[in-house]
Parts: sequence; C-alpha cells; structure tokens
Amino acid sequence: MEDDFRSPQAEVVKVLAMGNNVDGQLGTGISEDGEDQVWEPCTVSALERLGVVSATASLKHSAWLTQDGVVYTAGDNDEGQLGRIGKRSKPFKVDAIEHLPVEAIAVGVGFTVMAARLDGRLLGVGRGERGQLGMGGADREQKEKVKFSSALGDEQLLTLSAGEAHCVALCRSGKVLAFGENRHGQLGSGDFVSSATPKPVPTLQSRPVVSLCCGASYTLARTATGLLWAWGCNEHGQLGLGDLKQRFRPDQVKALRVSRCVHVAAGYRHTLAMSENGLLFAWGAGGCGQLGSGGIAESEPTPRVVDALREVGRCMMVSAGHSHSLALVWNQDTERECLYSWGLGSSGQLGLPRQSLQDRKQVPLPQRLRIDPGYRVVDIVSGPLAHHTFLLLARDGAGDGEQSPSRWPSASAALLQRHSLRTAIDADELLRTLRRFAGSEVGDSSPAQLKALTNAVGSAFSSASVLNASFRSSARPEALTEEKSGVDLLKVRKAYTTLIFELKSRDVIAILGRATLSICDELAKQKIPTDDPENLCVFLVLFENPLLLSEHRTALFPGFHLALRNLIQAVRSLPKDSQRLLFGWLKRLPSEYFGRVVDVVQQFVSFVLTQPGQNQGDASAGVLMLRTLWDLNREMDGILPEWCFHNSAISQSADLQEHYKQWVVQQQEHVFSYCSYPFLLDAEAKRRLLSFDSQVQREVAMQELIAQTMRQGLPVEETFQQYLQFRVRRQHLLADFCGQLWWRLQNKPQCLRLPLSVDFVGELGIDAGGLRKECLQLVLRQLYERTTLFVELEECPGLFWFRPSTKFWSKGCIAEDAPSELELYSAEWVDHLPEVAGAIVGLAAYNGIYLDLRLHPLIYRFLIQRTISVTFDDLRAVHPTLHRSLASLRTAADIRTLGLSWKVSLPGADEEVDLSGGTAGSSEAFIESSADAERFSSAYAQAAVIGAMRPQIEGFVKTAVACMAVGRAFSLCTAHDLELLLCGLPNIACFKEMERSCKYANGFTAASPTIRLFWQVVHGMSEVMKRKLLLFCTGCDRVPILGLKALDFVIARSSAASDHLPTANTCVNQLNLPEYETLEVTRNRVYASLEHHSGFGFA
Repeated sequence: MEDDFRSPQAEVVKVLAMGNNVDGQLGTGISEDGEDQVWEPCTVSALERLGVVSATASLKHSAWLTQDGVVYTAGDNDEGQLGRIGKRSKPFKVDAIEHLPVEAIAVGVGFTVMAARLDGRLLGVGRGERGQLGMGGADREQKEKVKFSSALGDEQLLTLSAGEAHCVALCRSGKVLAFGENRHGQLGSGDFVSSATPKPVPTLQSRPVVSLCCGASYTLARTATGLLWAWGCNEHGQLGLGDLKQRFRPDQVKALRVSRCVHVAAGYRHTLAMSENGLLFAWGAGGCGQLGSGGIAESEPTPRVVDALREVGRCMMVSAGHSHSLALVWNQDTERECLYSWGLGSSGQLGLPRQSLQDRKQVPLPQRLRIDPGYRVVDIVSGPLAHHTFLLLARDGAGDGEQSPSRWPSASAALLQRHSLRTAIDADELLRTLRRFAGSEVGDSSPAQLKALTNAVGSAFSSASVLNASFRSSARPEALTEEKSGVDLLKVRKAYTTLIFELKSRDVIAILGRATLSICDELAKQKIPTDDPENLCVFLVLFENPLLLSEHRTALFPGFHLALRNLIQAVRSLPKDSQRLLFGWLKRLPSEYFGRVVDVVQQFVSFVLTQPGQNQGDASAGVLMLRTLWDLNREMDGILPEWCFHNSAISQSADLQEHYKQWVVQQQEHVFSYCSYPFLLDAEAKRRLLSFDSQVQREVAMQELIAQTMRQGLPVEETFQQYLQFRVRRQHLLADFCGQLWWRLQNKPQCLRLPLSVDFVGELGIDAGGLRKECLQLVLRQLYERTTLFVELEECPGLFWFRPSTKFWSKGCIAEDAPSELELYSAEWVDHLPEVAGAIVGLAAYNGIYLDLRLHPLIYRFLIQRTISVTFDDLRAVHPTLHRSLASLRTAADIRTLGLSWKVSLPGADEEVDLSGGTAGSSEAFIESSADAERFSSAYAQAAVIGAMRPQIEGFVKTAVACMAVGRAFSLCTAHDLELLLCGLPNIACFKEMERSCKYANGFTAASPTIRLFWQVVHGMSEVMKRKLLLFCTGCDRVPILGLKALDFVIARSSAASDHLPTANTCVNQLNLPEYETLEVTRNRVYASLEHHSGFGFA
C-alpha cells in the first residue's frame, strides 16, 4: 500500500555492474578466467525482467529490491547477511520473507536491514553484535535468520541507510531513528554509547528531514528545503563543518545553507552534495582523488565546488563509494545526460578501461563513462564501504519526455523525478491514491489497504516534520525565503478536499481530526524547533484544514476548538523573528489563502464567545492574532475587504456597551476591551456605540441648556421647545431649515446636541422620527438641485465633489427671504452653503438618519481624519485618467524633451494655476528632471483634488464634525463605516428579506389575501419604485446597515374603503393598507400613492 505514495519512476530494464567482485558482490557470477575485477560495466543478467527499483552495496555483498517488494542478495555470506546459507555470486531472493513485501533496504559490513512495506517493521539479518540490526540485543545468534524488531512501537519505517556498523532510518511520521555502533557519535544521541534499539535523534525532532545517508562512521540528513545536517566521525573533515572535530549531535553544514542541497552521497571518508542550481560540492578525504579537484588532499573540511563538472553542465545525480565518486550531468552543449566518475579505480569501480588509468589507479578529475545511448541512467549505486558500483538503466524512449530538461523547470525539479521526497506527502500521488478509494470503489478495496491508508494519513498529518516537508512547489521545492515559504497551498487544499469531501470515509476523517488535535498540541507545547524557517511551514498547512471551519465540522472531530486554541497559542508563542517570518509569508499569500487564515481565527473567537462553558479569556489570543492579520492586510493595501475582519459574535455581544464604558474610562493599554480592536466591529455595532455616545451627550446638553435658561430667567419649557424644534414650511423648506440651522450654529451650537425635531407648519403630525428623516432628505435634495455647491465627477458617475467656486446658486435660483414669523433664523446662511451642508450631514450622523449622500468616498476619509490632506495615489480615485498621465510622466526617460511648464489648467477651473510655488524662478520655467516631475505630479494632485476647493471642503468638514458631536466612539469608525452610517447599504436588497421579517396588525396576517397581493406587487417593482416604497413607508429610501430585516416593518389593516390609497406612519415604519381584492387594484393604488405622495399621512 505504501508504494502508492511514491513518485512514479521510470521502469528499470537493465542493471550494470563494475568494480570489485572477489566475493561475487556484483551478482554477475565468477568469470571463467578468474578475474575478480570488472573494469567496464557489464549486465547483471539475473536481474533482468525482475523490475528492480533500487540497489545497495557494501564491502562484500549487495542487495536489490524489486517493484513487488522482493529482496535479492549476492556476495559474501560469512555473517549470514544474505538471509540464507552459503555464498552466492549471483542474485537470489531472500526466501524467508518472500511473503512479506519490503519497502527499503540497506547493507553494512556483514549485515542487511530492511523495512516492511505494509506495516513499516524493521527486519534484519547478519552480524549484530554492535546493535546494527536494531533488534534490542536479540541479534547475536542464528545470523542467517531474518529477524523482526519489536522495538519500534507504532513507528513505521520508510527509508534506511547503513554505514560500517550503524544504521539510520526515516519513519513515516518524519522521525529519524538511529541504532548500532556509536564510537564516533554517529548515532547523534549526544553521547558515545552504542544502541541495539532504534532511538530518535533528538536534534532532528520535528525537522522536515527527507533523506538520510550514512558514511562509514558518520551520518548526513537533508531537509525538504535543502539544509544539510552532519554528525559522527570527522577526522578528514567529511562533515563539512570547517574543522576536524567529531560531533555526537547533528550540526548544520552552514557552508551549503545558501546553495541548498538537493542530493547528498557519503563515501568512507568523503561526501558529495548537489545544490539546487546543479553545482556539485565535495569535501572530506581526497587522498585518492575522490573530491574531483584534480589534486590529492588528505582532508578538506569545507565544501568546494567540483569545477571540472561545472564547465560541463548541471549536475543531476551523485553517488559515492569507499574512495570513488560518480555523477550524472546534463551536458549543455550536447543536450544529453553524461556519466562521470573519478577517484580510486583500482578495482574497476569507475567503469573506465584499465589502460586509461594511471599507475596508482587513481583518477583525480572526472572522466566520462560511456553508456549505450539507447538507455539512460535512473540511479547510480555504491556505498561507503563499497569498491563496486551499480547503474540502473531505463530505455531512452523518444516519447517518455524525461531526457530533455527543457521540460523540467529546474535541476532540482529534474532530481525529484528520480529521488522523490519519500517522507513528504506528494500531493498529486496522494490524490490519485485517494481517488482510487473514493466513490463506489471504496467497497472494492480490501480492509488491509484501507487500514494502511488510514494509518498513513494519521501518521503523516500528525507529524510536523512531514507537513513541513510536504506540498512543496514543483518548480523549486527547496526555495524558501523571507518572501516565500515554498509551500504550494493549492496542493494542500486539494489534499484536504479529497480526504474529507471526496473519500467520505468516517475512519479517515476521524483519524485526520485526531492527527490535527495531536499536532496542534505539540505546536502549543513548543516541541517544534524554530531556529530554521523550514520548521514554520506546518502552520501554513494547518490553516488550510477545513475541519477547523464551522461549516465543515463533524461529530467525528469534537475537539476542533482545542485544536484551534492550541494552534493560535502556538503562533502567539513563537519567537519574534519566527513570527515576523511567518506573518511575512501570510501577507504575501493570495487573498483566498490569506482569507482562510482570517476565517480560522475568526471561528475560534466566535466559538469561545458563543458556546456555553468556554473560557472567554481564551478569545483574547485570537483577537490579538486578528489584530496582527489586520495590520498585515493594511500593509498590503487591503487584499481583504474590511468586512472579512468583522466578528459577528463580538459585534452582537451584549457586553459591548460595558466594554466601551471600560475603554472610555480607563484608557489603559493593558485593559482588554473589544473597543481597542475596532476592526472587529461591524458598522451596526459602531452605530450602536455612537448612539449610546450621542445619548450621553444629549443628556449633558439638555442639562446645560436648562441651567442656562434658568439663569437667564426665561421660561424653561417654552424656551427649551424653541431651541429643540425646527419649524419649517414645505414650500420654503430649504430657506426655513438652513436659516434656523445657521442661527443655531452661530448662537446656540449646544442645542444641536439635542434630538432633532421638525414641525411642518400647517401639517398634522408629531415628529417621532419620520418627519426629521423626510426633512433632511428633502433639504439635501434641494441642495443638489438648486445650488452649485456640488459637481458630478466626469469619471465617477453618480459621485459628487465640491465645485471650485464661491457662487453657490444656480442661474435663476435664489434663496428666499426668511418669513418674519420664524424665529431663531439667520439670512446669512446663503453665503455659507458648505458649512450648512456639513451641518446637515453631521446632524444626520448624530441622529442616526440615513441620507442620499452622493459624495466621493474620499470626503468620508476627511471626516474621519478631521484634516484635509491627499497623496498622489488619491488622485487615482478622483481623476483616474489624469493620474495615469502623471504616473507615466514620473517614469519618462527624457523629461526635458516634453517641454512641460509649471503652469497648468486644472479640471473644472477657468484659469491656469502655477504649481511651482515660486521655486521654479518664473511661471514660464519648464520641468527638467525626474525630481521636478515627481514634485510637479504631487503638486498637480493636490491642486486637482483640493486646490481652489479647499475653503469649501474645510468648511464642510469642520461643521460636519462639530455637529456630529463626536465622542470616543467616533474614533472607532473607518471611512467606509462612516459612509454606511450616513448612507446605509448602497444597493436595494432582496425584498424577500423584508417580507420574512414583516409584522402584521389590525387583523392582517401573512396569509391574508390582500397581503399576498401586496407582496406580489412589491416583488415585481423596479429598483426605483422599491426606493419610493421605502421612502413612503419609512421617510428614507436607504437600506439600513443590517438590511431590510432591521426595519421592523409593519403592515396594518386600514379602515378606509378600497377606493382609498394606502397611508404610512413613517415614525414607526408602518404601512396602512385598505383591503384590496384584486391584483390590479392593489397595484394601481400602491403605485399611485408612491408617485404622488407628499406630506404627513397623505391618503
């Protein structure tokens, strides 16, 4: 089953052997002439058509593994290492385990170790007196008998590597186990005590190790991002650490940290490593020329590039024997793979003709090895004790697409075709495997196969090291920088989707949930090393887990909230540098992945706050992380809209007002309050806080006015009522309202903090909310129609800006003189229209009234900031074409040739403006440098957006802010929030929502025939008519922030006859509807009332 998780490999059709054959270790048999060395590659005919996938070699014996998991061995058998009795010069299978498929093999001096494919058990045969079989001491007798280790527990082995008398193993869980001799510290346990039982290498715990390699008495480990770790014997500098000191713990080979290792091979005392860009590095003992430098070096402790191969092309594969080396190189000139060998060749292990070798049988520089052009090399095999070499060949078919690296993105990608990341989850192969189980095929799968799959999923997804190594980008799997993690999140999402939604296996979902809980617990307990960026990739994978989202939770994962808590705690507990790196990756993710992270954290906060029995203090960690994500979103210019950060549980919390009071009173940073994180609050929550703030200020203003009136000896009730109420006549609405508003601004500004009340002279009705809404709407409409204060932007249809003129009245339109019977009136308002308009907007915000305010969104930013300032980028929002022109000017190659003057004509202005500010010497000066161009474009943006309009904008903003009577709640709002608070939702919502929330009175029910006819008429209306319906029923044609369901709309049965039109009580959002009997009558009466209504209670 486990074989399904390996990358597909080309079929090996031929195995070539060369080198020492004294003990028959080549498997070619003993030659008739008694020659015990094979100088040129010859075919191991006994292995043909067996489907060999890998081979391994030691001093006196060799082993091969077939695709079916069968092991073949040949060579010396003095220690029983062949798994049978007697020496063999040709490959024979190990009959004792023929029934048990094997996943991996490794050979050392006198022993062979294997890993079972189905359950990952450790098998061993041969000598084991130094613990090299890992059998816990039970491996000293019956050496030729294959033994099974019981010391692994639940761990399943995936790959093995052996040195002279020690072994290392990589588990499916990502753990690195070591056993055997430890005289030089080669087990990496921190001491020099040998171990007959496989034990973890502590330093590599949770690191994304993907391959292991043993030298004679030292060990190497490579991680998914190309970091190399080394430990053990170092007398010749074979660890590459720059010295000759042995290490009993893994130490990182920092010399290769930048180059990124993608393949490594160890000889007896020398090491080879290939970088992601195809360079080959060599270090360690070089007395036989095995370093390929052209010289003989006793020791080289620092990795050096093999220059002779760099001149040929990109290295694709390397292998090392006792004192010889081999490499497969892509020749850029011939566009072919070329095989090179160098080092000691006294036994023919280099595959070079005997006559071509020097007297000492050493080749210090790489020499090309000729291979039949009809084949290509799949793998090169030797070993740290071996003086022989194997070549695994496949047919070089024209259609296989693997010969030319033009189809590979890089050398590292080419390498992955040959050496898959065995511990990592290959997403594409995983998907193919899972989909074979999905749907109807699940029943056809054997229980053993499904169990193996389930165990593999549990083991992989509960391991930080495996997830850190998995889902790497195909183009550059080792690439990892401060900007990019190298994780392909699309692969992650596909894997989770298939596991949960396509496979639909309860067992798989349950074990995935347990694995998620387990790994999050490990992360929270800080068991994961954070000294290298590669160890942080697991967080990106976990945030993609759908089980952490409420809509995908199942009863099979009851501990999701614990996993969420631990995951967020783990992120918050990371060192500052690690947090900075992780959040740096997050902010550069595409919005769909960054949004998933935000969703996961939001889910945790909402769950803690809404579910009984939860410690609500746990929500603070999620809130703090959301603040970090919010800051990242702002740094990236808002890749997610503001509403993605709104938390409904917090926004609707009954404790929100208490949090606000605490925040206002204490104002300490260490006091936790939702109001310290305003991005969590939606516009409706902020509206409630503003309303609460306004209520407090109303009470204070009321007390001040009453006290002031009493001190002046005036009648309190009469004077107070006079200050409170605006008395207006419908035919002189603009003049009446604006004149009284300006008088109050100039003489009694504190009375504007009282609730707005409007009395339409000569009309019945008491203002309980509906009249003031209607009044402000009508006044604003007349400001648009009768004045020239605003101008519609040409490139932003429907949006208005301030006109650069102090002549505010349209031709033929004048302001009426104020009638004498109105008191508290000032006729000077006609000269202060910007201030009056600002006051109207401020009153609407203060009293919670929606307006049909068509101002550009930049105005709302001015209101929030309470200052008038723009940048060059703001020009794009107002005059996009002009912005593009000025942006191209900034990047122009030769500005002088354009002949641009500092004197320009601005949009909407009649006269030219000098933008030089006097610094250019004269207005006729020209722009001559890039610095001039930048200053010119910035000045142009300022003049075009604000310029001559500054007095109008400043007057508008100043009075608007003053009339809003802004308290601390106002500081919680963004410009977008303020736009929603003033204008409501921009689009007419579905009236089905209004129908569902509607209440009925005076005998009407949802099933009444008239009600059914009415809603049928409404749903057939155009958007214009729907807005007229809202205006008729509520006094405002805007949709509330929470949608139409927030209107508390009521339809009451009217006692009027059916020939009467409907009426409305706008103060309580009530429609009074006579009992109409037909659809046509209902439509005619409703439409007539909407088209012709005017005034309170019109019928």
